[in-house]
Amino acid sequence: MKLHKGEKYMNEWLEYIDENQYTIHLDKLFKLLLKNIWIIILCALLIGGGAFAYASFCITPLYQSSIKMYVNNTTNANDSTSITSSDITASQYLVDTYAVVLTSYPTLSVVIEQTGVDYTYEQMSSMVATSAIDETEVFLVTVTSADAGEAAEIANAIAEVAPDEIMSVVSGSSVKIVEYARVATSPSSPNRTKYGLMGILIGVVISCLCIMVSSLLRNSMSVEERIRKDFKNKAVLSVIPYMGKKNKSGKKGRKSRKKAPEQDAELCEHLSFASAEAYKLLRENVSFSFSNEQGGKTCRIIGVTSSMRSEGKSTSSVNLAYTLALANNKVCLIDCDLRLPTIANRLNLRRKPGMTNFLAGKTNGSDLVQTYRGGETSFYVIPAGDVSPNPSELLGSKRMESLLDTIGQKLDYIILDLPPIGIVSDALAVTRYIDGMLFVVREDFYERKILRESIRTLEGVNTKMLGMIVTHSTTQEKECKHYGGKYGYKYGYKYGYQYGYGDGNKDAAEDNRKEGEPSARHEKKK
Repeated sequence: MKLHKGEKYMNEWLEYIDENQYTIHLDKLFKLLLKNIWIIILCALLIGGGAFAYASFCITPLYQSSIKMYVNNTTNANDSTSITSSDITASQYLVDTYAVVLTSYPTLSVVIEQTGVDYTYEQMSSMVATSAIDETEVFLVTVTSADAGEAAEIANAIAEVAPDEIMSVVSGSSVKIVEYARVATSPSSPNRTKYGLMGILIGVVISCLCIMVSSLLRNSMSVEERIRKDFKNKAVLSVIPYMGKKNKSGKKGRKSRKKAPEQDAELCEHLSFASAEAYKLLRENVSFSFSNEQGGKTCRIIGVTSSMRSEGKSTSSVNLAYTLALANNKVCLIDCDLRLPTIANRLNLRRKPGMTNFLAGKTNGSDLVQTYRGGETSFYVIPAGDVSPNPSELLGSKRMESLLDTIGQKLDYIILDLPPIGIVSDALAVTRYIDGMLFVVREDFYERKILRESIRTLEGVNTKMLGMIVTHSTTQEKECKHYGGKYGYKYGYKYGYQYGYGDGNKDAAEDNRKEGEPSARHEKKK
């Protein structure tokens, strides 16, 4: 089972905590097993029945016959006055001595000769067992054989031979026969009931393990499903497919995905059909997030952050600004990642002057705003400027608030590309200015603990969370692998809309990427 770093949660009952710790949710595991109770019962009955049948027909039944012998200390017997506890203890010690004598070669050789059985001494020795009865002076000699009559015959032969053999070895003592052996009417082994119960238990264990493994293999939760489960009040607004470069073999292997830098991602007019549709879905969901709000404010300020670096937040910021501009919105993208700015380089714009220069009072802002033109649309961009040693103070300053108020009067959306909240606290400085925050999660990269702490940090300052963006996803690729062709893609699988373009429809696919034509998703709604 291949699990990406962010997918180590596996499924509902087995949850990934960190590299060395997993949590098993017993209540959810019990529900899973209860859901498959008939499979467990059937497996238990089959294996239990098989074990019972094996014991009944495949194992040779064995029978046991026993004799009871009393250890007699003749020295004590001649003393009629009293028997002390030491005398009883001495007799009990003799039990072990007698057991050795009874299973010795001379004794068993006489038994073999007397009974006429065709056994060697080793075979006969393995058939005879001796044991003391509790703490008494009586001991038990048990003979086990596949023939019930033979077991009783051998046991009784031992009873006849034992007194003479013991007397010849141990002087001053003797044994008396308490009970002779009887022919057993039922086998002592195998215990078919025990075999059957053990089979049932094994069947239950095996079936439960199979159900658990099958659950892991078939129902491992995707990052999107896990986020929706862990953060029930946080919607996943869009799932962005992997947009990095292919490796030398032409394939998007897992290794290349994990190491692919964010700069390799597709941007703006270079978006593939799948990526363009994913960002258009993000645009619509962001628009719907503000559709029910009342008030005269026309410009919406949206922050974009993540828990760690290289999760795709800058790529998402640029492409969100681009798709919003495609819908005839006036958009400005501001690079607020003043420590590691990337927007200017990726859009081939000049880096200075930028935010740090304006917020530090080194420029009046007349040449601060640049325009990016791509395809059939354009949007405004404010780069980060020089790297600042105190970005939090600059982003939380009055000049920042004044800048947003001034440019917001002529815009519909302002997109702020913010630093990762799980690494630095710079993004918290502008949370009081924004109308909503988008949180980017990379499918094969993020760490759950850091993600939880980042979400908790934003909630602690009462930030409105618009939702999550899952990037570098391979789920869509796997679902529509069979829709061949360079432009073949099945997007919107969960919503029931199918997009498929073969090689013969290349022109149609290119045309549909343009905003002049409404997407198939909206045509379906109409």
